Amino acid sequence: MKIPPQQALLQLMLQLQNNGLALSQAYAARQSALELEKVLTVERLSSMAGVQTSLAAIDALEALVAEHRTLVQQWLVEATRQLVPVLEEHPADQRQAISDGLMTALQAQMEHQHLSMQARAEWIDAARTIFGLARRARELDPQVKHGVFADEADADEAERQGERMDAAAATEQRLQEALAARMRARLEQMQPR
Repeated sequence: MKIPPQQALLQLMLQLQNNGLALSQAYAARQSALELEKVLTVERLSSMAGVQTSLAAIDALEALVAEHRTLVQQWLVEATRQLVPVLEEHPADQRQAISDGLMTALQAQMEHQHLSMQARAEWIDAARTIFGLARRARELDPQVKHGVFADEADADEAERQGERMDAAAATEQRLQEALAARMRARLEQMQPR
């Protein structure tokens, strides 16, 4: 028995939504495993080995971000590929409205991804700047005993970069919360009444 086009569309949307959620959860879990909260500790910034360890975590984060961007793009392409034939089964007078709604949702997903990746890139850039300042202090004086940075100007710059990181992290958190709220709302809309 063939299911009605509207039901097929709802089932596919639910499946795609769940796949997108799983993709986001996997990204969050892998990002959490990098222990980013440790990359800027005084212990790490106080030695070349610590700086190198933190830089390795940032390199891994950059690779993860690039991989996630690719996976999300593939998910969007696959979602579009699967939606087209289901959409074609709807009456012609309904297709445009449904298509417009789907395009709006996909565009919102793409915009979310762009802003989230932009915030993460800002965070990474600021972290690299701080590591560069800490490394410079070690290169100038391997036995630095007076602090993590070579001088007050470097310490002030590190503080500005830390504020940049905080702002980027807040933006990313806000975007994740908005995405989760949109996903919950969509899932509620898709539930049979």
